[in-house]
Amino acid sequence: MGNKINLPRNIRQIGTDKGGRKVYIEDYVHSFIRDTQVDEYEDGAVGVLLGETRLDGDVSYIFVRGAVAVGNAAVYTDKIAFTQETWPIVNSRISQYFAGLDTVGWYLVSSKITQDSLYIINKADAESFEDTDSVFFMVNPETKEDLFYEKTAGGLSPLSGYTVFYERNEKMQTYMSECMENRSIPIREPEEPKTPSGGEYRKLAGEDGNKNSMAKSVKGHLTFIYALSMLLIIVVLVIGVNVINKHDRTGGASGSTSDREVNADPKPTQNETVPVDSVTGDVTSSGVEDVTDESTKPAVTEAPTEKPTEAPTEAPTEAPTEAPTEAPTPAPTQPPYQIYTVQAGDTLLKICREYYGRESMEDANRVLEYNGFTDTSQILVGTELKIPN
Repeated sequence: MGNKINLPRNIRQIGTDKGGRKVYIEDYVHSFIRDTQVDEYEDGAVGVLLGETRLDGDVSYIFVRGAVAVGNAAVYTDKIAFTQETWPIVNSRISQYFAGLDTVGWYLVSSKITQDSLYIINKADAESFEDTDSVFFMVNPETKEDLFYEKTAGGLSPLSGYTVFYERNEKMQTYMSECMENRSIPIREPEEPKTPSGGEYRKLAGEDGNKNSMAKSVKGHLTFIYALSMLLIIVVLVIGVNVINKHDRTGGASGSTSDREVNADPKPTQNETVPVDSVTGDVTSSGVEDVTDESTKPAVTEAPTEKPTEAPTEAPTEAPTEAPTEAPTPAPTQPPYQIYTVQAGDTLLKICREYYGRESMEDANRVLEYNGFTDTSQILVGTELKIPN
């Protein structure tokens, strides 16, 4: 403790921050708590706030630089209790990830336990946190409304505001990446951000427009790829129709010539002979015809006449015309990466989930290396990230 306190300069003010107790919470810790996922069958999630308390005259400053999730606490709509097994595990996590920090309060993330149930929260606070300077942070995961409470003689009382500050918090980053693999690493906002209020802050934080802008970006890429695919299909169909039409015209002409030759009537020949029967008889001078018995007539033998064999006329075959082949249109090449502009409230793992369909530290590290960054503190709102395919 000391009289001179160097307050952070890169801050974002939430509320009015009046009174004798002022709370400063680091951005990674703030995002970690607000992004906590609560399953449908759970009534809420709790954790411990870590940091330090400093006094400047009559004003007490509480700096929250870490948070440890407590999974073995009993959280129900009518009861919140830290069990006997809670503190050995919490102390082990503090020694491993947050050495040098003290317990300065606790937090609750729940949409079922509200301010109307403050008597339940007061009881849990009195049983497990005896320090009069400790604070309590309450977050509704559905509405994203949050509020800090301080201890008073009558129990927990809401503060009028608090301050989010930015610093290189490597301890919290390590804890989030190693112990909470299913959680997202928040992206830093630019230095000395403006102080939004009300709906403006929620919009900057991504509650109104961040998901829509991400969805529009992905939808635009899909529309472009779909249009190129349809264009390629149309080109292939046109080429196929032209080839079939040319083939039909060539084959049809050849076939008609052959049919005319085969079905033509045979031409008459001039060498055909017609057999003629000859009759013999004697004529008397008196002009009376001497009729001879038919049985005495000699038989006339008719010589068979052979028709000359005519050589078959072979229809000339026309060589089919080969249709010219057109070179297929090359498919458009896909760029090796996509550009995404970082929005306020984005997280690196959330961005990876939108582009790769999963939250993976391997993908997050790949994006960092691809852009030449060593950690997420170098990524600011407005940064154009190259997302490798």
